[in-house]
Amino acid sequence: MKTTRQHIKDNALKLFNQNGFVNVRLQHIADAAFISVGHLAYHFKNKDNIITELYDDLKEKQELLLNEYRVVPLFEDINAYLVATFEQQQKHTFFYTDTVEVLRAYPEIQLKHQKYIEWQLYQINLMLAFNSSRGALIPLNSKIQNHLAWQIRSITEMWLNIKKVEFNSDVNIHHFLYDIWGIIYPFFTDMGLREYQQINIHWTN
Repeated sequence: MKTTRQHIKDNALKLFNQNGFVNVRLQHIADAAFISVGHLAYHFKNKDNIITELYDDLKEKQELLLNEYRVVPLFEDINAYLVATFEQQQKHTFFYTDTVEVLRAYPEIQLKHQKYIEWQLYQINLMLAFNSSRGALIPLNSKIQNHLAWQIRSITEMWLNIKKVEFNSDVNIHHFLYDIWGIIYPFFTDMGLREYQQINIHWTN
């Protein structure tokens, strides 16, 4: 059974996604959860506490995903990771569309997120190195590999925000995968291209 605390977070997340976190007050969250503000305050002192906990939940889920698929990161595993990442982003839209505002408003989250970015880049670099060494990607020197890792992480994280800025409502998993793989595509070997074509039958047909 869902706890009251989780019930509050779920309703807050829904409102943040719909209206943007700056437009949501505790009263809105309490009304959506069908509880009093006093009852809400018993569990969360203020909106800051809710947002911080939601961010921690998201970061934990993303770390679990990356850990799950990084052990032997074949193209199929990378694709599965991207699909799962897209699904998480759909559940936490507000953070990906209002990233700058959230980080500016919450220095504690900003510090956590900076460390998380560094960890992400390290893991993506390992994925690239593995696929280069097994012959799916061309040999990459450290400068190119680091820049490619940065591009993959940046576009993955900012993709929803870019769509919002473009006023593009056609947000779907197919376009997300196409855009992320498009960054890696120029570095495919013939072997990598064949492997890519096999996994992407599932979403291009």
